[in-house]
Amino acid sequence: HACLRNIVKHIFGVMKCQWRILQLPPEYAMEVQAHIPAALRAIHNFIHRYDPAAFMVNDDDFEVFRGDGGDVGELAEGPADRTEQQRAEQRQEAITAEMWDDYCTEHICCGLPVPGQQ
Repeated sequence: HACLRNIVKHIFGVMKCQWRILQLPPEYAMEVQAHIPAALRAIHNFIHRYDPAAFMVNDDDFEVFRGDGGDVGELAEGPADRTEQQRAEQRQEAITAEMWDDYCTEHICCGLPVPGQQ
């Protein structure tokens, strides 16, 4: 589970480096914000498929985005209550599982070995 969490954090770090909109405080309604990561993922996958060299960068470039607490913007006043924390954890787990499934499916489609299934 910790390994998967690190992969997801790395993916978000990559996305933040590629798309400036993810580094800025939110300027859009929550309904719009909810669609931004999926839209950027689709654009990223399209570019990666048709011009893989476009995103060739050094992993060291992502160091600044690895949990340094530098995120900006506020979602709410005060700490989240237990119900909100549970809801967020469930959503995070669902997103993580979906991303992992997509990652494994992409490996299969590309004829690559699926991580963890050697």
